[in-house]
Amino acid sequence: MSKTDVAVVGAGPYGLSLAANLAERGVETALFGRPMAFWETIARAAPERYLKSYCFGADIPVPEAASFSDWSRDRGLESFEPCAMSDFVDYGLNVQRRFAPFVNQSQVRSIRIAGPRFLLQMESGEELLAERVVIATGLACFEQIPPELATIPTERLSHSNAIASYATYRGKRVAIVGGGQSALEAAALVHEAGGEAELIVRERFIRWMSRLPRERNLFRRLRSPISGLGSGPKAWVLTNMPGACRLLPDGPRTDFLRRHLPPEGAWWLRPRVEGFVSTRLATVVRGAAPVGTEVALALSTDGGPATESRYDSVIAATGFCPDVDRLPFLSRELRDRVGRIDRAPRLDKHFQSSVSGLYFVGPASAASFGPLFRFVVGAYHTTATLVGCLAEKSRKAA
Repeated sequence: MSKTDVAVVGAGPYGLSLAANLAERGVETALFGRPMAFWETIARAAPERYLKSYCFGADIPVPEAASFSDWSRDRGLESFEPCAMSDFVDYGLNVQRRFAPFVNQSQVRSIRIAGPRFLLQMESGEELLAERVVIATGLACFEQIPPELATIPTERLSHSNAIASYATYRGKRVAIVGGGQSALEAAALVHEAGGEAELIVRERFIRWMSRLPRERNLFRRLRSPISGLGSGPKAWVLTNMPGACRLLPDGPRTDFLRRHLPPEGAWWLRPRVEGFVSTRLATVVRGAAPVGTEVALALSTDGGPATESRYDSVIAATGFCPDVDRLPFLSRELRDRVGRIDRAPRLDKHFQSSVSGLYFVGPASAASFGPLFRFVVGAYHTTATLVGCLAEKSRKAA
């Protein structure tokens, strides 16, 4: 049975950054997962998919400078916004080949406690003992489906993140539930694939972001600074003071996490939606039921009585909810020992859970650290903090 000091589970931006920097510090590291798998699935669903963030907010921190902006500029691609999702995937794969060529693409089937260590079993049949484990699986497994939609057969219902191809919606009437970027993008892509899209939005209006020019005078830069998390003073503070949210008590921090960045659409998406997609505002789904080959949704507008509308398919663009119990590869014993904030893991200042040696990064850490860590830009603080901690532990154990 092979052994390692640190096992990183997940080869997306956070996992690649951590593994590359740990290896550079001489820490024995194993990295598992198909590189950029989550992002590649999204990019392959349709070619017209773009990042909502600025290009420089999607850097993967590695030992040498390898920014997404520079990588894109060198290839004659968009280097500010909007940046194609497929370009980001290619950038991530380039980072992996350069800085983490040791990735093992076997999927981790289970992780359980084995004395003072962790035993990882792969789908390939391999087994590995690790002193410490970092869970860096991003948003995978955390898709949120409202209970009102739970009765819809799986062949008629998809989370916006799990769509393999929008071409399957050609000629179909599709309801998209949600009012944020994912919902608006899904509606545009259904329409562009030849389907009839209808947005069902809880709010009374759709929020659209404004386009910021690349070149701005000093007053505009001071009034609304641009950072990796977006524009404005709040985004700047969250980006440049990444540990500040952790100082808040659980209640105010989780409340801020829920309220920060309300559902909104990118400026470049607006002309692809308005005038092309039917929209029901101030409308909620009260229930759903299959009717033959269709789905009947009970829809209530402005709190009025529910009326029935029928669709061929439903897309739930209803976000994600980090939940330790939804990580199937963690043994029940291990999951039961992880302390929680709501359903997310409770983490110390080094991203360690209540189980010594078990760490969580990325969106799973947002309940403890704030909204910055739901995005790629949070990898800077995570990598700087966790790599130093793990390297020191490794040095002391040597």
